[in-house]
Amino acid sequence: MKKVAVMFAVMTVLAGCATGGDPSGAAASKKARVDSKNVPSLTSSKEVYVTDFRVTFITSDSGSAESKSPLLFRGGDGNDGATAILSAKLMGVRQETLQAITDQAYADFLARLADKGYRTLDRSQLDNIDAWKKVKTMTSPNPPFDISDGNIGGKTFLSSDKTRKITFAPSGMPLVKTSEQNLVPYSYGKTAGKAGKPLVRAHYTIHFAYFGSETDYDIDYNAVDMLGREGKRQTFSASVSLGQGIQVIPGAAIEFTVDEGGTFSKSGYVSLKDPVVIGGNYGTNLDTTSSASKAVNALSSLLGTFSGSTSSTKEITIKANPEFYARGVQTALGEANTRLFSGL
Repeated sequence: MKKVAVMFAVMTVLAGCATGGDPSGAAASKKARVDSKNVPSLTSSKEVYVTDFRVTFITSDSGSAESKSPLLFRGGDGNDGATAILSAKLMGVRQETLQAITDQAYADFLARLADKGYRTLDRSQLDNIDAWKKVKTMTSPNPPFDISDGNIGGKTFLSSDKTRKITFAPSGMPLVKTSEQNLVPYSYGKTAGKAGKPLVRAHYTIHFAYFGSETDYDIDYNAVDMLGREGKRQTFSASVSLGQGIQVIPGAAIEFTVDEGGTFSKSGYVSLKDPVVIGGNYGTNLDTTSSASKAVNALSSLLGTFSGSTSSTKEITIKANPEFYARGVQTALGEANTRLFSGL
């Protein structure tokens, strides 16, 4: 698979190069493994309610690598080492594009259900069940689409990193309010028990890039004695690579609920164990490292000459061609559905 990537590294004391393996996860993608549980609970009934369908787009993320000396007893300093941090964000994709991607994925999902012999029941019929009235929903997209500050999506809950995401439901459909772990409320399972038909929901998370990291620590053992006296310097290196590549990350799933849960629940799922990776250059990498970050990098490099420890941060913005991005995501979602439905 052809990959377009940007890599940067931070070195301490000596210059060097660290190369990673397969940062895209393409090798894992080829395995195409799925996990499943209680599939007969769904296949035994050919009438289902599709209650929730969502596509979550990760629009900002970061990767890091760190190298530290493990040889403290040989005179190494626990503070010696190198840290590289690479953050990236997506720009140039409008709300209409993400909504169209979601709508097409939903149409594909319904078509595959029909091909498998399932009949999708009118979701509004659940309004007659008291438990369903207690299931809270949210408007789509969540959080609301707002690029006034240059970012798409919101930060993850209680997250201190740079990850941002935004979730879309098909046009006209609300999102069922779930926990941070994407778990449905008790009343959702109770609704399934009352309905007597499986409640089906599907969720996918799309990443706009892939990160690879490599750390390295080299030392000439013959040049260092047990007291830590050395004739040659040590080398610490850390690097992070960023590649343009669209992924449906592991955990994407079709879940079906038939009861209220518990130890002997017959509810189940089919989920991806491996990512779906679509390589290809769908935009332009722009170095948008802020002046503040550059100043901190320069100071760290200067102080590292004396302390033996350095860190560096680089910020990349991928300016997407919306048409290329949409094509890549749609291809990834189509392949994800192929793998998931193969388990039903």
